[in-house]
Amino acid sequence: MPVGLRGLAQFASVAAVLVATVSVSAGSAGASVAPKAGFSINPAAGALTVTFVAEASGFPAPVVSYAWTFGDGRSKKTSKPTVTHTYPSPSVFSASLTETDGRGDRATAKGTLELFKCPVGTTQCTKALHHVRSVQLLQASGHVSPATRATLHLFVGPFRIRNCETGIAAAVGVTDTGFSGDLTVSLEYTTSEPDQVETTCFASTVPFVDAGDHDVTSGALPRCPAGGPKPPCVQSIRTSGAQVTKVLIIPAGDPKVGGP
Repeated sequence: MPVGLRGLAQFASVAAVLVATVSVSAGSAGASVAPKAGFSINPAAGALTVTFVAEASGFPAPVVSYAWTFGDGRSKKTSKPTVTHTYPSPSVFSASLTETDGRGDRATAKGTLELFKCPVGTTQCTKALHHVRSVQLLQASGHVSPATRATLHLFVGPFRIRNCETGIAAAVGVTDTGFSGDLTVSLEYTTSEPDQVETTCFASTVPFVDAGDHDVTSGALPRCPAGGPKPPCVQSIRTSGAQVTKVLIIPAGDPKVGGP
């Protein structure tokens, strides 16, 4: 999953101005490049099941430990950069990850996750996550079958969109199930780097066709063509000082995460 929105931290994957807090332990203070931790979400089986994917940069040695806190009172330590967790009910959760390398250097990242089940019997499902640091709004909306149980998972946290960003930055993520067509994603955020606003990063576990008709899994999103959206694409961008509003059209059924 990822839809990136450059300009937020640059947009910060979505959002810059760090939408997520990144802290570094004293053990890495002498390093020329400070270690950074990041994570985002991928789709997983089950309406309340989420797969978290870790990202690391600047560590002087390979990361050997990932300590996850899911925000529902449970936690887990893994030796691999992915973990799958099932939540007890839909809600908003504050998750965190601490990465430790073989020398003992550590970095911590924090993110906000909202899990939502669309009501059965509706044909349109919309969910929004409001006021997470510099992101004022992350909203996803799309059509669903009245007989289908659809879900939306919205995430704001630090990540890196490969082929689009140079490092870990605040990002937004959207994963979905049960939608019958493209999703409209609306994003409002403040930025400290307005020159980056025109770039919107995207990543997915499922290849998508870019503007050059190439199958890719990450990179910068093109603008939607005048003849109609060809997702994934950027439908509109509006700026007012440091305030940015973007509307994206993305395919249903794969993970998205944003980058500046």
